[in-house]
Amino acid sequence: MNNKICIALPINSYNLEEIKSRINNALDYDPEFIEFRFDYIPNVNDLTNNFLEQIKNFIQRNAYCIFTFRHESEGGKIKIDDNLRFKILKLLIEQRPDFFDIEMNSNTELLSDIINLCYMEKVNLIFSYHNFDSTLNLEQAKEIILRFEDKIVTNKLDELDILSKSVYKIIFTAQNIEDNLVPLALCKELSQDYKKVISFCMGDLGMLSRVFCIRVGSIMTYASLGEKTAPGQINIDTLQNLYKILLTK
Repeated sequence: MNNKICIALPINSYNLEEIKSRINNALDYDPEFIEFRFDYIPNVNDLTNNFLEQIKNFIQRNAYCIFTFRHESEGGKIKIDDNLRFKILKLLIEQRPDFFDIEMNSNTELLSDIINLCYMEKVNLIFSYHNFDSTLNLEQAKEIILRFEDKIVTNKLDELDILSKSVYKIIFTAQNIEDNLVPLALCKELSQDYKKVISFCMGDLGMLSRVFCIRVGSIMTYASLGEKTAPGQINIDTLQNLYKILLTK
């Protein structure tokens, strides 16, 4: 089950030796994925191809690499204008990570540009939605994906092809224990429909769905290695020990 864990690493400095040490520490836990959050970076203007290439090379082929620069409206740490943000997103995609995460609520023009770039660079897409206030019901959760597909699909073969290979990441915030049932049901239903999905609830009350989503179809769950990048994120030690207990007869 460890192979469905993604360790989220905030990139908050330009010290490559420090970053390499953190990556090696993460790889000691044998995760299947490592996500790099570049919206934590101190100065976006200092991001370079060489810096990003070094980070990607530190992983080698020991885990799938996810790059993202989260928008401020969905938890991103930096507020920048749209033109600069697109330049950064383009820079990240050109490094050809295994996956690139972009928000579903991005404007249609940006989404189209990102899809085309990822298609050309052969980068898999994670289309994400984050609700930091509440949890929708199951039908509303499914409607998020349907509306998104209606927004971007223009019947071009490349867009239809990349959609079929993309991951839908639908994240809520639990206000009660019952809220955990929505992402778990969503994972089960979408995975049975052969869609790749990640879904759980944030917050302390959402830990149940964080733990069990991978048992019902989610392709991964997220863990922290020190600093959390989302509310309720579970430390990798705790999560792996929990799975060991659950799997031990």
